[in-house]
Amino acid sequence: MTTLQASPFELETHFAGRQFIGCRDNQEDYYAFSDISLSKEPPASKLLIALGDGLGAHIGGQVASSYLINEFVKTFKASTLSTAWRLRVSLETANESLFTLSTKFAWSDAPMGSTFIGLVVTTSAIHWVSVGDSPLFLFRDGALIRLNDDHSLGPLLDERAKRGEITLEESRNHPERHVLQSACMGMPLTLVDARMDPYTVQSGDILIASSDGVFTLTENEIEALVNNWKHASAGKIIDNLIFAVRCADSPIQDNVTVTVVKIP
Repeated sequence: MTTLQASPFELETHFAGRQFIGCRDNQEDYYAFSDISLSKEPPASKLLIALGDGLGAHIGGQVASSYLINEFVKTFKASTLSTAWRLRVSLETANESLFTLSTKFAWSDAPMGSTFIGLVVTTSAIHWVSVGDSPLFLFRDGALIRLNDDHSLGPLLDERAKRGEITLEESRNHPERHVLQSACMGMPLTLVDARMDPYTVQSGDILIASSDGVFTLTENEIEALVNNWKHASAGKIIDNLIFAVRCADSPIQDNVTVTVVKIP
């Protein structure tokens, strides 16, 4: 008699995703979960998460994020490389596919674009690859830290503030703070954050991958909210994050996508 093994990650309890359109006409974010467990492993013992924030200033932002994510997941699942290289090569392949699609529709003057986070999660370690400003956070022992690099101009402006070239207030309110240094637009990627070595995670850790629409809240506010709901399900944590964004009632609220994984 075959004994069925319990899934380490259960939908809604340990992983979930939600979206909020905000004040935009279209939802240009896109995300996907995929079970990439091996046949000999329990189902949902290894998760692939992919998230893209389509660039609204470019033609086809909504198409770009969904096409990029779907091409990435398809390529990743067909690859036999190591996890870190599968992430990187799958991203490059998906990015190149955007150029092909833009060319097909003669959109080369305003190519489609999207930010990107690709994340592989097990109960013991994670790998990621990211381009753009969509954040990947780790919540552990009451503290929220950002794991991936921010490819907007924000970090450069903050460095100028540290050197005394501009004030901190000028840095935070700079009109070009959210301009991207790198994004997936079908052209060679100028900046890529790729975690090649496993990043160890432990039971109780909470991972949050989101689009930058969540930054209606400060990182301190996100940290406090997750701390209040850390014992709730992944789905409940997201519900409360998005509820807080909605309560802020920003007249320029961007699309918001939030995915959460709780390490059992």
